[in-house]
Amino acid sequence: MKKRLMTLAIVGALAAPLPGIMASASVTPIKPDGKSWYSIKAAASPGAAEVYVYDEIGYWGITASDFARDLKALGDLNAIDLHINSPGGSVFDGTAIYNLLKNHKASVTVHIDGLAASMASIIAMAGDRIIMPENALMMIHNPWGGAVGDADELRKQAEVLDKVKASLLTVYTGRTGLSTEDVTAIMDQETWYTGTEAVAAGFADETSAAVDLAASANFDLARMGFAHAPAQITGQRSVQTPATPAQPRGTAAPSATPETPKGGITMRKKVRDAQGNLVLAEVDEQGNILNIIEIIEPAAKGDDPLQPERDRRAGIRAAFKGFEDQHRAILDTCLDDFKCSVEQAQAKLLAALGSGTEPTAKPHVSSGRDATVVAKYREDVTNALAARVGLVKADASNPMAGYTLYELARNALQMNGINAYGMGKLEIVGAAFTHSTSDFGNLLSAVANKAMLKGYDEAAETFERWTSVGELPDFKATTRVDLGAFPDLQKVDEGAEYKEGTINDRGETVQLATYGSLFSITRQAIINDDLGAFTRIPQKMGRAARRTIGNLVYAILNSNPNMADGKTLFHADHNNLGSAAAISTASVDALRALMRKQKLGDAHLNITPAYMLVPVEKEGLAIQTIQSEFEVGAAAKANTAPNYVRNIAEVIADPRLTGTAWHLAANPEMFDTIEVQYLDGIQTPTLEQQNGWNIDGVEFKVRMDAGVKALDYRGLAKNPGA
Repeated sequence: MKKRLMTLAIVGALAAPLPGIMASASVTPIKPDGKSWYSIKAAASPGAAEVYVYDEIGYWGITASDFARDLKALGDLNAIDLHINSPGGSVFDGTAIYNLLKNHKASVTVHIDGLAASMASIIAMAGDRIIMPENALMMIHNPWGGAVGDADELRKQAEVLDKVKASLLTVYTGRTGLSTEDVTAIMDQETWYTGTEAVAAGFADETSAAVDLAASANFDLARMGFAHAPAQITGQRSVQTPATPAQPRGTAAPSATPETPKGGITMRKKVRDAQGNLVLAEVDEQGNILNIIEIIEPAAKGDDPLQPERDRRAGIRAAFKGFEDQHRAILDTCLDDFKCSVEQAQAKLLAALGSGTEPTAKPHVSSGRDATVVAKYREDVTNALAARVGLVKADASNPMAGYTLYELARNALQMNGINAYGMGKLEIVGAAFTHSTSDFGNLLSAVANKAMLKGYDEAAETFERWTSVGELPDFKATTRVDLGAFPDLQKVDEGAEYKEGTINDRGETVQLATYGSLFSITRQAIINDDLGAFTRIPQKMGRAARRTIGNLVYAILNSNPNMADGKTLFHADHNNLGSAAAISTASVDALRALMRKQKLGDAHLNITPAYMLVPVEKEGLAIQTIQSEFEVGAAAKANTAPNYVRNIAEVIADPRLTGTAWHLAANPEMFDTIEVQYLDGIQTPTLEQQNGWNIDGVEFKVRMDAGVKALDYRGLAKNPGA
């Protein structure tokens, strides 16, 4: 027998699409495409949509990719009404649909029109409000699957089911508030809830009036492995007695009397049916088949005539996995052409991927991962994380939307073909950080860098308005040439030669320094899904980087350092230090006069102030002095004389300016004042990462390479204040 491993996860939908159970007194959905009871359409109200899930979840019914595409096509929504009448299906499609709805910005109202069983109940948990008629049904149970293979494959299948159950437990406990132990008990015994019972247990929010549920065999609940399906939806007596719904902790469960089936003891077993098919079935103690759960291997003769076509379509979809959106037209063409084999479809996909590319001149080594897939994966993960922390708008079609940090770590290993079976959570996160081909650390770094730059941009700083920007190639001490020292032009007599002017050799020495700090993300932070560890911290460090430069700039004004001539920046010999006085029309005019009379040799520079720099305590007086129509500070004139310094400069107040001193500064584009130098002109901080040595995780370093220097005293003037 051909070895085969198949995960059904919750319920494996192996039959063709089947119409759902109708809630005749409530909803009569329209079959939109003639194939499945599934519809997404815009509602009458703007920004609203109605979604009908009346089918199995997964390949033979409603796929996550179709759901994502149709939901995205409706554009911006603020309200979604989701109607469910489904027996469940694939855990992976269902989880994706749940995440799409859970992370959508619209308000989601879920209506259980008849049945929300298995994976359909998980999708229902995405609702902001869940409404059930009193006699509608919701079923919660353990994931299950079938596998054929050796012992190792069966053990792996069991591990997969354990991990799937853990993820479903998280959804149920998060929605209901029940403990993990309570929900585990509910799942273990395949619990069926009416609307009233679901509200009491926390799986729904409110009930509506009971409806008449049409008995139907359209959903083959026995095939799906439901051992306790109530007779009201199967139209016949169940093989086993319906289970008593699990009660919330602290309440007593009603007793029930088991009913023994006709054949005695019931068990699941692989047997041959009357047609010779190898099936997984429920049988009695005499070996009589009561219900067929799954056809494992069709008989050699009399096979299902539709099975080859199903296998062909499944193979083509598998070949296009990861490229469905980019090459949808080719995929649809191959699916609709029954003569197109899986191999021919693969050839068409490869031709499309290779179009427009050119061969490389030299051979290269490849990791085996398609560059297009990797780039899309990195983009999806980065955007999903950035959306979770509010850096970008959430994309409902992003398959990574809503993933936790731990889930992304595991996914990064799987993306790189690394087997995580048997590994604990700490091991998985550690492997994601340290494995040479894993993108996990780089992806976290990309989001942390976005957060850091956002913080840098948000920092409220004033120094950039009145200083200039310079660039240095390295950390060596460099002398800035005094370009402002070019002498006056000389007269050139007719026929005489031009004489070469000389540049003053006075110059200030500038040098870069590095400023930075470390922060780390531990494995525990990843497992706890602590987004703040790599978003809020780097965001604050980004603000700190910009603030650090501002501190250096204003420290020059406060400390009055020495210039290249050995004298302080503000000095009487530099003619830029006024007599101590409070801010007034007269004192501002006097300081302005000092700037206007600055000379270079015999040349008058005629510098005019562009900015007035004051402590925040003096801001109001400075604004009044600069903007007043009449003179400020001359009471004897009764403030009737015109203000002759009106609007000569822009007032900039900063809390780092201390004491009573205030300053005037020239336009830095015209005259040298204070220059902020950056390494290679990079004016933003840099984020670097390395695998943690002192901590179990990854370490990040925020670094800023900058220097600040006053280049010329002539463009600045100071009054000590009073």
